[in-house]
Amino acid sequence: MTTRASSLATSFDRMLFRRGFVNPDIRMLVRNQILLAGFSTVFCLAVLGFSAWAWSYGAGAVLATLNFWFLAGFGVRITSQPNRTEAVLATLTRFYLRLGLTGAVLYALIVWAGARPVALLTGVSIIVVNFLCWGAVKIAASGTREAPNGKEA
Repeated sequence: MTTRASSLATSFDRMLFRRGFVNPDIRMLVRNQILLAGFSTVFCLAVLGFSAWAWSYGAGAVLATLNFWFLAGFGVRITSQPNRTEAVLATLTRFYLRLGLTGAVLYALIVWAGARPVALLTGVSIIVVNFLCWGAVKIAASGTREAPNGKEA
């Protein structure tokens, strides 16, 4: 990683730590989601201009990033709650509120703002790319190999 990229990642990590993302894996996922959404949206806007496809992609990326930010932040707080019943109720309530709000925003973007549905879906899907990259890095860093079953000997 270059010095500039490392400095950017470090400053994001500090900001996220101050906002309560103390788990390093969660912090890394949120940081990478923000950077991936930002850089890919800027790339789309630079290549395609301010076209319907580019801003639709950016809107989807921002929507996915905000959803993940609030989900990760709530997950950090809810895991420390001692009452399991309240934790489950709060998790379900927030899940359905976030789902409804996301649906309303997608509806507004498509129907009223004229966003391209495929571009929105592509923008929302970058969170999957983030998780796949995070998982690949974790597997590569673990250094574990398939456990021998004794037949190779």
